[in-house]
Amino acid sequence: MNVSTASLLIDNPDELFSKARGDLLQGLGVEDEAARRNCNLYGDTPDQMTSGRLLARCLSRFSFYYRKREGGPDLDEAWAHYEHMTLARIYSDEKPGRFVRAPFGEQKRPTQLYPLWSTPTRSFSDFGVSVRMYFSTLLALSTFLGIAGILNLPLITYFWHKTYSSGIEDLALPVRASAVCADTEWVECDTCEGNMAPERLNYQNPNDDDGAGAYFYPYALMNSCNFSDWLMPGILSFGASLLLVAQFAFAFFWLQPNAEVVFDEEMQTASDYSIKISNPPDDAIDPAEWRDYLVQFGPVAVVTVAIDNAQLLQKLLSHRRTRMQLARKLPASCDTWDREQVEHAIEALPKRWCCSIPFICPSAAALWARLQEIQQEVEEMARRPYKAVSVFVTFETERAQRNCLYTLTPSKLNLWRQKIDTSRFDQRGRLVVEEQVESSRLPETCVDLVDCKGGGATEEFVVDLPHADTEARLKDALGFRGKHVVAIKEATEPTDVRWMDLEVSSFVRFAQYLATTFVVLWFMHWSAYFIGAIYSEDPGSYLIPLFITVTNILVPKICEFINKFESHSTEGARQASLYIKVALFRWFNSGIALLLVTRFTDTISFNPFNGGDSLNQGVYNIIFAELVTIPIIKLVDIIGFVRKHILAPRAEDQDEMNSYFIGGKFELSERYTDATKVLFVSLFYSSILPSSLFLGSFALITHFVVAKFCMLRMWRPSPDVGASLSRLSRNYFFTMALLIHIIMSAYWWSGYPFDNLCEGDNGYYFCNQDFLRSGIFPPLPKMQPDGDKWMTKSQETITSLYAWTAFVILFIGIALLIKENIFPYIVSIFKSTYEPDGADQNIPFSAVKHLNELVAFVPQLRLPGFSHPLLACDISKIDRDVIGWKDDRRGYDDHSLVVEANRILGHETDHVIFPQIQQWTTKENATKQ
Repeated sequence: MNVSTASLLIDNPDELFSKARGDLLQGLGVEDEAARRNCNLYGDTPDQMTSGRLLARCLSRFSFYYRKREGGPDLDEAWAHYEHMTLARIYSDEKPGRFVRAPFGEQKRPTQLYPLWSTPTRSFSDFGVSVRMYFSTLLALSTFLGIAGILNLPLITYFWHKTYSSGIEDLALPVRASAVCADTEWVECDTCEGNMAPERLNYQNPNDDDGAGAYFYPYALMNSCNFSDWLMPGILSFGASLLLVAQFAFAFFWLQPNAEVVFDEEMQTASDYSIKISNPPDDAIDPAEWRDYLVQFGPVAVVTVAIDNAQLLQKLLSHRRTRMQLARKLPASCDTWDREQVEHAIEALPKRWCCSIPFICPSAAALWARLQEIQQEVEEMARRPYKAVSVFVTFETERAQRNCLYTLTPSKLNLWRQKIDTSRFDQRGRLVVEEQVESSRLPETCVDLVDCKGGGATEEFVVDLPHADTEARLKDALGFRGKHVVAIKEATEPTDVRWMDLEVSSFVRFAQYLATTFVVLWFMHWSAYFIGAIYSEDPGSYLIPLFITVTNILVPKICEFINKFESHSTEGARQASLYIKVALFRWFNSGIALLLVTRFTDTISFNPFNGGDSLNQGVYNIIFAELVTIPIIKLVDIIGFVRKHILAPRAEDQDEMNSYFIGGKFELSERYTDATKVLFVSLFYSSILPSSLFLGSFALITHFVVAKFCMLRMWRPSPDVGASLSRLSRNYFFTMALLIHIIMSAYWWSGYPFDNLCEGDNGYYFCNQDFLRSGIFPPLPKMQPDGDKWMTKSQETITSLYAWTAFVILFIGIALLIKENIFPYIVSIFKSTYEPDGADQNIPFSAVKHLNELVAFVPQLRLPGFSHPLLACDISKIDRDVIGWKDDRRGYDDHSLVVEANRILGHETDHVIFPQIQQWTTKENATKQ
């Protein structure tokens, strides 16, 4: 590598890799005239394209890959659709180093894909607070595990040295530097018969070279490694655990909450201006009525009223899919909306038995019959009355939103009783509140969770309601229609809303959650059974980590499938439900199941009787598989490869071809479970396999790099679910992983030498050293049964430190759970508890509505099989800027379910059958106020 190349690698790695890719393509002869041609729609040049698109251009020269038909779909256009409508892009005419995300399908200004290597972590805020918090969390966790690993180097060195154990040179380096004990000795034990595994007993004197004679008392296998001279390494290991506790407390309970506020303030989104009302009256469907009620707090920009029309939407989706299938079987000139044309085209089709298999390959006649049935069902549903289920209101200013939430947020008791509470207001109808007025800011050096400072000065504000100077007028102003107490809260992001699940009741959602959780528990049971069966045959079998890796990949997909049977009002709630299920399974499958099927005396043993491998070897295999196999599987993206390079070139029309380029799902919940699984396994076994801390750190960095690549080049952006998953992680999963680490460290240290042998006046005898399975907590040295003593002095000291620390942390954890969750809920029953996050940025909604991916609550459905989201509302009363995407080729009507319904019915209905949305200008708001 010459000096200029090295300099380029440091200063601009993306440019270097782009140059290297160009040289490679030119050397392979890929950039021929066909590869150099620009896409007609977006004008992309080869250096702006993904490698997959360039490969497809090269292979398109061969008919076996793709055969261009006259009037048929264009594969390069489908790739352009993928790069401009699926992958996130930035404006390329901004200043160097400035990343401004462009809307999907932007054509007015030049755009480019996010650079792979030079995109900073702070730019992940463009994908939402949830995504940036995820990547910041990965960096923090990797750093913390690496520091803990460094502090455990003395213990690693102690285990590595032959003074601890000999005869383990053939093991993998991380396992060799663990508590694996190969030094054993046969000792006479007259109480071991019936209490120990047969493999650890010998009725022939094993120390008798000539093997003469049997003995009445059996000999038991004793671990004779050096368990005495490890006080300082053990103390440093304990110090590493304490430092982990301090780092977690500082980073995840002080820095991260502040960072969430800072990250949120860096980008203005719809959530900053919006509220959600979840209990509107059934007939409150008119957006103008809600605007008239809420304009007293400030100008209202957009109102969306969701209704209970999920069944109608499902039928319209079925109609659209069936019509698309039918169009692919008929000539391109046939209009599927023209009954006469369709029937003539079907009669002219040749009869082929292979194209008339129901559910697999239905015939055109069967599809046409199904289409007519669906149209009749839609006509019937269009005559039904529909009720309002939720209302989303976007104000013109943050101040108006906050004033509304301060004023209308009721206590749960008043909400249940539908009682309007005026006790918080003075006689003139004013409410005094205290609020932060200084914005939180990140220093330029704060990339993840370091130096993130939040908070600022506070100031009193007065919420003054006009014309509310009497008790009666105040009640009239507070209640919708003068009497209805609304269930109001700050809205999530528009991409977070699941429009078809808003009508489902809380009781039904809870019942669905219990049913799906039971299925996951069933999977956990059978996973433990199979792991135990494999272990009983061959404890050192590589089938165990293989089985765990495969199930860790497959079961989350199964959980994702069964999660479809749950109803969630937001994507965040769905992801949280999936997160809990997958995390519990992976924790059990990767960490706990292996411990349950491993005999206590096999924990650190290394001898021919247990297959030559210990528990540590199994743990190492699991973490190594996580480090290597999982990232490779995600990078290979077999499903995506098949869709883009096999199915897409054989598509019948452009819509079908484009539908194969929607990209993989960036399931943030699954990404978090990957991270928490690595964290859990690394911490769970760190006392007997301290190198697992380094392995875990490397695995998390690998996850960071792979996830960044996939997000920028393979996956479609995930909905912004806010900080809900990061809060769930730190409040429960990270805290539990750390607490279990301290508790298990106490049990690991108390269990040495893991042979269930104690030495008495008359020799060795059986004693139960397994505090964990005995249910003893905390595992203090004084808990050793009377007369049984197996712990060394240094072991007692380290065990006591861990045991008392575990007890204290458990107590603190329970206290924090009560303080942060239970107590606030009790308080919310009796009083309003709304508090805003961060300071008012004083930026009007109209000033930023064109900068974000989706800035209004426009009901739309993003589903597999469709190249664009499907609009589920009439957009005639809103600006196109607030929709969040563009299709300059076909427009919005081609993706509208409202237009679909009107064509089925032949007219517009005289009553509401779709969610209502309306937008008002600043001038209209001023006139109304």
